[in-house]
Amino acid sequence: MELLVVIAIIGVLVALLLPAIQAAREAARRAQCQNNMKQIGLGWINHESSNKHFPTGGWSGNWTGDPNRGYGKDQPGAWTYNILSYIELQNLRDLGKGLDWTTAAYADAMVLLHGSPVATYHCPSRRPAKTYPANWPSIRPTPIQTKVQALARDSGISKTDYAANAGNAYHTAAQSFAGVNFWAPDSYNDLTNTRTPPQFGAFEARCEDPNSEYFQTGVSYYRSEIGLQRIEDGTSNTYMVGEKFLATDAYESTAGGSGSQGFSWGENQSMYSGYEWDNHRGAWSQRFAGSSAAAIEAAQPEGDRPGVVPFPEVKFGSAHPGAFNMVFCDGSVHTISYDIDHVTHANLANRLDGNAVQIP
Repeated sequence: MELLVVIAIIGVLVALLLPAIQAAREAARRAQCQNNMKQIGLGWINHESSNKHFPTGGWSGNWTGDPNRGYGKDQPGAWTYNILSYIELQNLRDLGKGLDWTTAAYADAMVLLHGSPVATYHCPSRRPAKTYPANWPSIRPTPIQTKVQALARDSGISKTDYAANAGNAYHTAAQSFAGVNFWAPDSYNDLTNTRTPPQFGAFEARCEDPNSEYFQTGVSYYRSEIGLQRIEDGTSNTYMVGEKFLATDAYESTAGGSGSQGFSWGENQSMYSGYEWDNHRGAWSQRFAGSSAAAIEAAQPEGDRPGVVPFPEVKFGSAHPGAFNMVFCDGSVHTISYDIDHVTHANLANRLDGNAVQIP
């Protein structure tokens, strides 16, 4: 009888201890996530110091990073690619450097780049730093497509759990929706006028036009070069990078294609792709989305959950209970509640709306 009592007591003690152990583990994982974001923020600030602007958002989800095209608007890859040099990963940033983009050697270098996970870009509460299979339907430049697509499908490509702040713009990805897209070339040959004349200039102008639906209010977007002086609301009042929402079904693979279980438009490409939901997220825009409950909810941050997420996928969020982490343009990291007021969230995402915001 005494033995049964002892066993029962031990069982109760274990039951009481397990939540505490789990809470301690999550606290450690959250701290590591915050440290990752501090490193990312420092990388952004050092990039701005060296290049006089924050890392560009790149061209589109079809394009990926190119070591031979610098750090500004002529770089097709996203911020994740451009800060590699500033987070002590110059070796990755240099893969393919000096090689002709039409050669097999360059394609092999791109396979190595996209097959190398970066621990700093992964939140330990969500998933480990490894490669994840994905369905990346179109990759530029074309000579690398076959090999990189096979890598993505068969063994997986590098991913990120963090996204740059694209503001509260209507369009938060270069290859957008409803038939409206930012222009991106089909080939580098397009840039030499041998086929389609470049249209970059026209779309860049729309990004700066407050009357255009393409108007961009974030800190990294289509061919952006945003310096500190353009963070008009102040660096301590403007998001830089945050954790992105991801359905739990999409944690391990999005290789099945659109409509399949676990597929996500915000996770189907490489983290080095240009301006895309994979590496850019935003906040609610009253002007273009309206004020309905559905429009507000579609852009509100939330914790990861199972199920199919409505298209487009613009939300910030995380695997942490109750809140997600954001690094601001001054490099400070803050934990933000999922219950943040949608107007406050939008104001923090907008670098130039003039609205005074107190960080909740």
